[in-house]
Amino acid sequence: MSEITTTSDMMRAQAEALHIKPRHYELALAEQAMRRANGRAMSIDEILRRNGFGAGGNERERKKSGGKKNEDLTMQALRLYVPSAVQAAMGVCLLELRQGTLRIAVGDRVDDADLLRISESLARANHDVANIEAEPWDRAELGRLMREQSEMAGDRLLRILAGLSRDPDDAMLVEQAVHDILAEALQSRTSDIHLTLQEDDARCWIRYRVDGDLVYKHLVPHRVMAPIVTRIKTDAKMDAADRQHPQDGRLAFEWQGRMIDVRCAALPVAPSGEKLTLRLLDRENLRSFDELFLHAPVVAGKLRKAITADSKEGGLIIVSGPTGSGKSTTLYGIIQEIDRSLKAVYSVEAPVEYDMPLVDQTSVTDNSANNIADIIRALMRHDPNFIIVGEMRDGDTVEAALRATESGHTVITTVHAVDALHTLDRIDGFLSSAYRTSGLYILGHALIASLSQRLVKTVCPACHRVEKASAVFESEERCVDIGIGKDDPLALARREGCDLCNHSGFLGRTLALEAMFPPEDQASRRAITEMMVSNVSASVVDVPGTIYMPRRQSIIDLIRRNAIDANMGASMLIEEAASGHGSRG
Repeated sequence: MSEITTTSDMMRAQAEALHIKPRHYELALAEQAMRRANGRAMSIDEILRRNGFGAGGNERERKKSGGKKNEDLTMQALRLYVPSAVQAAMGVCLLELRQGTLRIAVGDRVDDADLLRISESLARANHDVANIEAEPWDRAELGRLMREQSEMAGDRLLRILAGLSRDPDDAMLVEQAVHDILAEALQSRTSDIHLTLQEDDARCWIRYRVDGDLVYKHLVPHRVMAPIVTRIKTDAKMDAADRQHPQDGRLAFEWQGRMIDVRCAALPVAPSGEKLTLRLLDRENLRSFDELFLHAPVVAGKLRKAITADSKEGGLIIVSGPTGSGKSTTLYGIIQEIDRSLKAVYSVEAPVEYDMPLVDQTSVTDNSANNIADIIRALMRHDPNFIIVGEMRDGDTVEAALRATESGHTVITTVHAVDALHTLDRIDGFLSSAYRTSGLYILGHALIASLSQRLVKTVCPACHRVEKASAVFESEERCVDIGIGKDDPLALARREGCDLCNHSGFLGRTLALEAMFPPEDQASRRAITEMMVSNVSASVVDVPGTIYMPRRQSIIDLIRRNAIDANMGASMLIEEAASGHGSRG
């Protein structure tokens, strides 16, 4: 009798092949069918990535392959690792990297040494190349393709700005200028674009925020900046004629085959100008839960246990740090780890930054009829498992969030605080005198985790140099104090940099994490509550059973892994010790 494979068996097999759960595959199939019916085809892989269901399997495969990434790269993305000028010098053009196979367009021939250089460049950026397919191209066609690819948006933007200087009323040039500003910013790993419009031409700058630093990029005359600002405000659905009041808006920008959400904010500035700030929100840059906590397994395990528990006991997870420290990115990474096919997840943000599939998101702005606390209270009637609060910034919001945890819901939120323990004092400061004792009682019993983070520049993997620890710290005693062997190789950034890092010596940023998990037994919880009521929350780490990972430990780990510049890491350790953080734990 022949074995008949049922539809459910086939689906289960497909899900196992993709390293995902069968119900996630079912949801993806349903969404694919709906999109196909609406004339918008999308592959299963794309839907799984968009919904955050493929991240876990991809991460497991990456770990099996020795840390290499297996994601595909487009022609544009490959230029980030092997610049166009380098490709042209080799006489090749990188077409795509798909499933470990790199396709390259070549003319007459290509040297094996060049192929090795290409593979090594991608390997340094953790992209695995298992096979290279060299495709012979007509020399004229290859030359045309290489010229197109070598013209970066920044090069074209300079010509466009020069053309606008001659004719600022050319609408097509204005549109192209806006396009190229956004494209150049994205190619430069920019998080925010700053445009200043002033009557004084010497103050009309286009600046980019790259890896935390503000880079002055283009100085353009007022007659050129004015139409650019007007066009951006119009596209963002703002009043282009109003330069006397703050405004907010959004626009969408297509780049490398995907949509980038651009959040725009306009502000009048003295004496008679305007400032426009654009926040670039690219979902492709969101890091998965496994990527965020890859080198903090204890933190990952405790958080995963909290967000995968079947019981509805409630709890509070707080992520703290200064502005621009990646709190929202961590928040979204935790959301992606929640099984949203089984749990009801709601968020209230001011405003919503990233559209998250299978999450009911509410955006609260200054013009909204309700504030964040009102929405949290309303969500209590919508059967939530998780409530995501973008930021707790006032007493009303903190009280509403604490009452939600008391009712058995898990609240995940962010707050501005200098470290994991100061977070407790920060929340205490928000509470009214009438509610303080009750609020701290709830906080003491509901707190699951307090995370605090900083973003630290990572050294460029292509051009950094390595020296022995004893030479870097100039003292064996200092090496012992840090816990690093005197002969251990440490990374130092080359200040002249290379093409990959735009000659800065650094490429991207990584987390320096501090974490505190209180014990789960009720006796310890009561002790923690009494400490907070008595204003001695710093002693929480001394309660038996408390898991505390100081930031010092995270910084030393980054230095050991050659992820950050050793001198920069040493300076951070001195700052931690001076502030008293390094002595805890």
